[in-house]
Amino acid sequence: MMAVRVDRSTLAAFDALAEGRGGRSALLRSMLDQAMQNVTGAPLVAARSDSANGRVSIRLTSAEMAVVDHRAATRGTDRAGWIKALVRRHIGLKANVDDGLRDALAPVRMQLQRIGRNLNQAMKAGNAAMMVDSSLEIERELRRIADMREEINEQIAALGDALRGDASYWEVAA
Repeated sequence: MMAVRVDRSTLAAFDALAEGRGGRSALLRSMLDQAMQNVTGAPLVAARSDSANGRVSIRLTSAEMAVVDHRAATRGTDRAGWIKALVRRHIGLKANVDDGLRDALAPVRMQLQRIGRNLNQAMKAGNAAMMVDSSLEIERELRRIADMREEINEQIAALGDALRGDASYWEVAA
């Protein structure tokens, strides 16, 4: 089983292509078969096991250790976790958000969910106001919706800044 997330326009284009080729599944199987034939003879990389078993030992001066400890503490992790994240980021593995940042972003996510619920309620009220015999003021509801949309956009921008900041944290000048 395989699942793929694509945007609507890509899916629509794929569906149009798949229409005369047996449908989505048939076209996807055909494309995968062709891709696998094109890489025949390519070196295979063994699937990574669930746990890493390789070890690296380094010796640091007291000053270097203090810097590592400080940097790890500011990221909400321990010394080994910070070094592991640094190495993995530089070799291109696991560039995901660390636990400290994830914890910091949880309130932002909750705020966006709250705003979304309020926006849904405002939309329902706006639809009710459009009925002929409604006593609600449509302008007031539409103003609320516009305000909430602006607040959502600000929160989304803040979330994007935080995530970009996480990736830029690990960049080192060449």
